[in-house]
Amino acid sequence: MGASDQDFIRRLGWEIASINSYLDELRHFWAKTLGISGPQLRIILVLAEIDDGAGVSVNSVSKMLHVDSSFVTTQSKRLEKSGFISRKASMEDGRIVKLSLTDKTWKHLANLPLRRKS
Repeated sequence: MGASDQDFIRRLGWEIASINSYLDELRHFWAKTLGISGPQLRIILVLAEIDDGAGVSVNSVSKMLHVDSSFVTTQSKRLEKSGFISRKASMEDGRIVKLSLTDKTWKHLANLPLRRKS
């Protein structure tokens, strides 16, 4: 690998870090707007992305976020109390909890870009 390749890789690393920092700030702002924590927003965003209408298992969310399933369980219970998600036992296996977003959350998510502009 030549010096120009190493320079490119170094610059690419810095650009990725810069984008990640911006996304963290944006997620923090959105979470604050909703009155939830950043990690709770990440759970909501994962559900918004991968739920096909049948709900998403706690285990699947924890794998996507690279966190322990007990963390997702704790945070999802808090989000349920706030009315952001619903938690239901799987029809196939009662030990599995499926998470899904509520209508309230979908409405909040739809309004986030509008709030950001104001």
